[in-house]
Amino acid sequence: MVASTKIPTKRKFKQVTGAPIDFDSDTLKCMAVVAGSGMPDITKTGIDFVSDVVAANAEVTGTGYSRQTLSGVTVAYDSGGTTIVDFSHSDVTFAQNAAGPTDISYFIFFKDAGGADTANPVFAVSDPDGTLSMVTGDVVVKSPTGGLIQW
Repeated sequence: MVASTKIPTKRKFKQVTGAPIDFDSDTLKCMAVVAGSGMPDITKTGIDFVSDVVAANAEVTGTGYSRQTLSGVTVAYDSGGTTIVDFSHSDVTFAQNAAGPTDISYFIFFKDAGGADTANPVFAVSDPDGTLSMVTGDVVVKSPTGGLIQW
């Protein structure tokens, strides 16, 4: 379901300079947004928090939609020594609803810091390479082959 995934440049910087996300223990979530002005800006002057994303790409609305918690997240090394963050053991499912959103354009992965979206850092933006609808069936987000994040 995910054609490509990008890591925001600001997250890469903060991950190594003192504001890291602990992928093993933090609460991680996935939300869906509309196209807006295109894929959220992942450059060094682009998005950092969920509030930055929804400023340009509104969160989808519709009956039955809610942000989903990632479960089964693993952090491990592959055979070549690359660090892999993966949720392949537990897909994210936005359940079908006849009145659900029809305009899902991107998936935003973030740490739920327990407060406002201004405090929820984004760690990945995924493009399903097309607009998806919850009206006609479940929208299932699978971790990409090789993991969501590879460092």
